[in-house]
Amino acid sequence: MTESAAPTPTTRYPIPCTPVDLTRNPNIPELSKMLREASSMTDPARMMKHFGPWISKRSPRSALVSVSKRGLPEGSYKFTRVVLGDPSTFTENDRRLQDPWADWHNLDTFEGGLIWELIKTPEPKLLNHADFSKDEALRAIMGENVSKLHSVAVIPAYDNGDAINWALIFQKDPDWSDLDMFEAGFLDLNMLGTATRNLVSRRTVEQLNSKLKDQFNQVGRIQRALIPESNPELSGYSISTYYEPSTLAGGDFYDYFQFPDGRVGLIIADVSGHGAGAATVMAMIAAALRAFAFATEDDLDTAADPAAVATFINKVLITSSLPQMFATAFLCVLDPRTGTIDWVRCGHNPPRIRGVDGSIRSLRPPGTLPLGIDPDLTVPASTSQLAPGETLVLYTDGITEAKRGGTTHDLFGDDRLDEALSRCSGEPDCVIKTVTESVREFTGVDSRDDDQTIVVVRNNPE
Repeated sequence: MTESAAPTPTTRYPIPCTPVDLTRNPNIPELSKMLREASSMTDPARMMKHFGPWISKRSPRSALVSVSKRGLPEGSYKFTRVVLGDPSTFTENDRRLQDPWADWHNLDTFEGGLIWELIKTPEPKLLNHADFSKDEALRAIMGENVSKLHSVAVIPAYDNGDAINWALIFQKDPDWSDLDMFEAGFLDLNMLGTATRNLVSRRTVEQLNSKLKDQFNQVGRIQRALIPESNPELSGYSISTYYEPSTLAGGDFYDYFQFPDGRVGLIIADVSGHGAGAATVMAMIAAALRAFAFATEDDLDTAADPAAVATFINKVLITSSLPQMFATAFLCVLDPRTGTIDWVRCGHNPPRIRGVDGSIRSLRPPGTLPLGIDPDLTVPASTSQLAPGETLVLYTDGITEAKRGGTTHDLFGDDRLDEALSRCSGEPDCVIKTVTESVREFTGVDSRDDDQTIVVVRNNPE
């Protein structure tokens, strides 16, 4: 079978049958080629030009005029295309209005007259023995050629049930009685109108998507600016981080705060949802943290109290009245001199501590609701110890809830996380490499359904 032809009798099929040679009708291979080429077009003006010869062949005409009343006052219209003679033989310069979609505002507006009487109701019409030279609008766009035309087929191109655009097919013959040709033109022009409207809509959607992508990129840049560029330097400790949003902008967040007495605060948070909304709430949390640090800079006991910080962020989110937006969070303050960790967990995944022997324990109880749900939230604090050689692993649920093969029930889970942690060395870089490789091996893909963040702190052995 050739590229432009339908199956011929020489084609063999795996079942008994008798193929018909469609090339006996030369229009069928021509139509196949034309439709195939049209399927890749994105420009409505090019689409009109592409189908013009075919429509002209099925419905010969002496002149073609396209009219539109889209968005215009009652009684007003614009001529969007004028072709005098056979469209298949005309050059670009002979077609006066090549792209009415782009030049709409530059087109002249006409009112009343014969054209309005033809297009003010949505039914097709056919006029014979007409003197079109009596109409000022037609004389303005066709010049002396208008006196040579004596009949017209008025064909509406329906859009959402209304006749917004029209095709006026003129003939020199004053007696146009071929209704089969009228029917073919009616169908062809409406199918072409649907195709061009789809391209116009596609162009609009692509432009909007481009603008949205630019905005998402901007949100993503702002969000990344809120993420620490580097990890703090702590004598005797190693710190590594991993941050990968699922989209251009995500809802995961982490940050560090170093206090004058040497302690360091850590927060990891996960805003519900994805995209710009989650990124906006994440930015609010970052701003709230800085506001809290500024307000308590002279009160170290409050500034370094993770429960006080969590309570403040919860109040900010509650008073913002954001619908159905909340955040899980784990906040802690590490004293590197003693390895003591004061911490609170607000609906967040329980962090892990990898022991020197590879054993895994979690900072599970107690916990509270996520931040931004309960205005009267009470946040209990706990204290744990990070001994020399032990590693603290903070993470978001994008790790444990990573899905295998697009399913919703087979998740990476806590057990696989603990297994990955137990077989790494405990060095922060090794933890991140082992966990992320295990997640990718489990899911079978490099993409993510959710943001993924890991913060690893190790109390290095003597």
